[in-house]
Amino acid sequence: MIQKNNLEPPQTQVAILVQEGLTLHQQGRLEEAQVIYEQLLLLQPDQFDALQLLGVLFFQIKKYSQAVELLSKALKINPNHVGAFNNRGNALKELKRFDEALASYDQAIIIDPNHVGSQNNRGIALKELKRFDEALASYDQAIKLKPEYVDAYSNRGNLLQELKRFDEALASYNQAIAIDPNHSYAYSNRGSVFQDLNRFEDALASYDRAIVLNPNHAGTFSNRGIVLQGLKRLDEALASYEQALKIDPNLITAHYNLSLFNLMRGNFKAGWQGYEWRWLDKDFDSEPLKSNKPAWDYQKTEQRLLVWAEQGVGDQISFGNLLLELLEDVPNILVQIDKRLIPIFTRSLPKINFYSDDIKLPESDYDTHIAIGSLGKYLRNHEEDFLKSKNKFFLSDKKRTQAIRKELSVSKKLICGISWKSSSGVSGVKRSLSLEKVATVFDPEKISLVNLQYGDITEDINLLKSNSKVDLIQYESIDNFNDLDGFASLIDACDFIVTVDNSTIHLSSALRKKTFLLLPYVSEWRILFNRDTSPWYPSTRLYRQEKINDWDSALEKLKSDLLKLIN
Repeated sequence: MIQKNNLEPPQTQVAILVQEGLTLHQQGRLEEAQVIYEQLLLLQPDQFDALQLLGVLFFQIKKYSQAVELLSKALKINPNHVGAFNNRGNALKELKRFDEALASYDQAIIIDPNHVGSQNNRGIALKELKRFDEALASYDQAIKLKPEYVDAYSNRGNLLQELKRFDEALASYNQAIAIDPNHSYAYSNRGSVFQDLNRFEDALASYDRAIVLNPNHAGTFSNRGIVLQGLKRLDEALASYEQALKIDPNLITAHYNLSLFNLMRGNFKAGWQGYEWRWLDKDFDSEPLKSNKPAWDYQKTEQRLLVWAEQGVGDQISFGNLLLELLEDVPNILVQIDKRLIPIFTRSLPKINFYSDDIKLPESDYDTHIAIGSLGKYLRNHEEDFLKSKNKFFLSDKKRTQAIRKELSVSKKLICGISWKSSSGVSGVKRSLSLEKVATVFDPEKISLVNLQYGDITEDINLLKSNSKVDLIQYESIDNFNDLDGFASLIDACDFIVTVDNSTIHLSSALRKKTFLLLPYVSEWRILFNRDTSPWYPSTRLYRQEKINDWDSALEKLKSDLLKLIN
């Protein structure tokens, strides 16, 4: 044990102690190494090695703020130490202080332009800052300096995958694997690219190889569960999710994926319990309400309950379908919702006050609160619970609907509203098909088609006109994206709807409009497994791909049913 005194310790003694601490550190005996480093700093507070090594140790035990503080002190003593700048950048990165992390990596590179670790880590920080071109350049520079740098290839693949440059991402992961055939993370990441490409068998093989190399990586098991679910091997999928949580009981993505799996199987009670993990998932696209008021305890109450919006328009409509039932137990409700939905929600549920979700309501206006997506936990724990909402949920503007109907009507023709693509990221590509392809199921002599698709569809319409005799009516006075109340009237004016899985299905279902829904081989959780109906969409019939990326069988069944409808 070192005794503190007023004498400067001999440098040989300091060097011996530094080496002793470093040896313990390298052996993984971190607590013993920490004792020596801290005692050294009691004797000599400006001892660079002790500061730097203790900073690295704190990084290893995830005390990132302390690591930054120690490494910053070390750099004041030795401002040219590349490793300390790189290590400080790593700690700042873990604290999500990416601008500062980047500055630290840049300083390391100024001192040593050939420091490949800093170039690689710099790429990670730039990726988090959404400076993708610079991040790619940084990875490429690291690879140029060290052509066998496996981690740089793997990280480069991660970036390319995020940019949806899947073929390039695969090439990068394959290069990492060629250099190091035992690189489990490259196999795991490659599996996720195959997953995005709907190449489930390839994804499964890649995940399985990753697990052989590293059987304790919970994230690989969680992703493997998604793939097995996509292959409709449900018992194996469940086992994979459970194994992920056995390895890491706090793995957020596994809890969230398992919740969606349970909801998809109709295990609603278990599904809703796990669904609350969505707030911790880094890919979840909503932020929880910041409020000093308590969350609702799921008990009947006379208190003022704020139901606040989350996720997209379709989700808000879907969960909004539960508000009428909620009123029976909680009569004082105020709801924040996408402002485009306020007119139709207000008309449909006049006893509730609706507010735009882009404003912050004063906390004095409510007593307790809940996310709209959490209402299912209270009102939808069994499939029979859905029977409570048989009635039409949304009410379109009657006069507007009638006027549109009059304008659209063609003698002896049924009016069908159609929508054929989703803009929902990678999953949107899987849900979408071409307008030309979906138009083949309609008899133009008996059905008049009305466009329900939003966005720029000029190319789609031109292709349809040049390759078929089917006409698509554009109702120009309604903006299908911004005027959702008008869009609801346009849907309601139709005799029936044919759509893919996008916001159209939620509106048409809320209006209880007869709807035919085209689904990919793997659909989202509200489309219950292996059925042609869903309790979430009571007026809708489902048409699923029988093989991945193959719409032909679904369209053939739809065509047959439309003939029956016409006749």
